[in-house]
Amino acid sequence: MLEASSPDGSARFLVRGQDGSDPERNLELVAHGVEDATPLMAAVSYAQPAGSERMLLVPVLQGCFGPAASYVRLPCFAEEGWTAAEPVSVGLDSVRDAATVRHSVRASLNETTRDAWREVRALISDVGLCHVIDEEPR
Repeated sequence: MLEASSPDGSARFLVRGQDGSDPERNLELVAHGVEDATPLMAAVSYAQPAGSERMLLVPVLQGCFGPAASYVRLPCFAEEGWTAAEPVSVGLDSVRDAATVRHSVRASLNETTRDAWREVRALISDVGLCHVIDEEPR
């Protein structure tokens, strides 16, 4: 449906829809050149039909096969006005507020993305955010 790439081509963001009557969209983040076991994190912002803006954090981790990829749900996605930041290494304090993390973890659609969140959890220093990641359904 929609596709964007990072300036250097190392990350691709693919927005997909179910069908014309279903407003829900999904995002696949594919990162090339990820060689270590440290997760990367991309921020995706988009407008919602009600006019508000939503930000999701999308972690990506090199898996067993192929390039690193994550798959997330974009609740109430409006096609115009979305942005995605190039994935960067996750540091001790690189994860944002609890509400953003909660929405982001809930948006995970596959085990690879949930594995990436587990790895992010191991790297962050904020105990409250670790609890938020732990309490979300897997």
